[in-house]
Amino acid sequence: MRRLRTIIASLAGVVLLAACNQPAPSSQPEPTSAPTAPASTAPTAQGAYPAPGGTSAYPGPDASSAYPGPAPTPDLGPTISSEPVVVPQPASASVGVATGKVLRIAEGGTREPVAGYYIYLGRILQNNLGDESIVELDKATAPKARLNAFGEFVFVDVPPGRYGLMLELLRGAVLLNDPDSGGNMIVEIKGGDVVDLGEMAYPLPAE
Repeated sequence: MRRLRTIIASLAGVVLLAACNQPAPSSQPEPTSAPTAPASTAPTAQGAYPAPGGTSAYPGPDASSAYPGPAPTPDLGPTISSEPVVVPQPASASVGVATGKVLRIAEGGTREPVAGYYIYLGRILQNNLGDESIVELDKATAPKARLNAFGEFVFVDVPPGRYGLMLELLRGAVLLNDPDSGGNMIVEIKGGDVVDLGEMAYPLPAE
């Protein structure tokens, strides 16, 4: 059987940056020949720069409103669930459920859970000869699940069809094969059914 190939559709975003200009301070009036009163020698507020004309002040470096506070902590996404997966029944006879467990074969042959990564069901496409040869992955629309601390996952309310199982690692999404035979693994979803793929172990790189 031919090995399935993958096509991954990615989305690109464009961020527009706008710059704002600080208005230039107004110039001082030209002196006249008439005598003027001496300028006030009262000190400006502590931690403030004199404004043009000496009538008001801009906040100085130590003013609380002058500079923004510490940057907020970046959102690193949801935490990895430490609860075992609960496999529900399909919501209706027109959708199905798929579940399983992904393990990494480490050095010495030990097996450990692959936790925290996202896993997808990519749609299998046929070529001009009617052979299933390509797996299409559109992350915006494909069924998606996240591996918990035990490496377990569950897809709920999946439309019937034939899918390839794809694991998104740091280096990109990879198509998982049958761990026993090494051949193509096709996940067939039927309405009203629950598909249990069992434990699947692979010699994945530690990332």
